[in-house]
Amino acid sequence: MVQNHSESNNNEHSTSREEYKANKKKQGSGKSPKDASKREEMKRDEMPKLKERIIPIWLRLIIVLLLFALCLGAGLAIGYGVIGDGDWRDVFSKETWQHIVDLVKKDQ
Repeated sequence: MVQNHSESNNNEHSTSREEYKANKKKQGSGKSPKDASKREEMKRDEMPKLKERIIPIWLRLIIVLLLFALCLGAGLAIGYGVIGDGDWRDVFSKETWQHIVDLVKKDQ
């Protein structure tokens, strides 16, 4: 009778993975506990130190909001001045916006 090779391996090595791990723990790594503490100290020394932020988060938010406002203003000026054939400085006057609001409300 021909026996399957994988079946013969399973019969020869009948220990489970959990048993193998338990035996490995019982044997230990062969190193003393002092070596383990030295390794932990070395790991702590090698860990990167936390750096202080150059620009705090609250200041970053303010910078982002200012950049947003700048881009909005530039977009309005380009749209009104270049595409709309008006004076780009007029986009920042209150009368221009009042006229636009009046046009929108008149259509309703």
